[in-house]
Amino acid sequence: MKAVKELELQTTEIKEAREKLTNLEGKYDKSKMTVAEKTREIKALNDKIKALEKELALDKTLAEIKKILWGKINQSITGQWRSIQAMYEQVELIGLA
Repeated sequence: MKAVKELELQTTEIKEAREKLTNLEGKYDKSKMTVAEKTREIKALNDKIKALEKELALDKTLAEIKKILWGKINQSITGQWRSIQAMYEQVELIGLA
């Protein structure tokens, strides 16, 4: 009888160990899924950061181009304005003569 009770006790311990193992495996699987989800979120955020950095760099580049273009336009207008003023002065001088 003692041997049968020991076998029953061992069987119960084995069942409990299997249940614990099953629970641990389930928790491990959930943990792996959570890690995978977090990894995907991190990757998506990194991609978004890279896209925003590119956009920001593009905005800076466009701002510099606009600054250069307006500088050139102003130089051109200034040169033409001097010519217009000189012509206006010549017209006044011709009118006085």
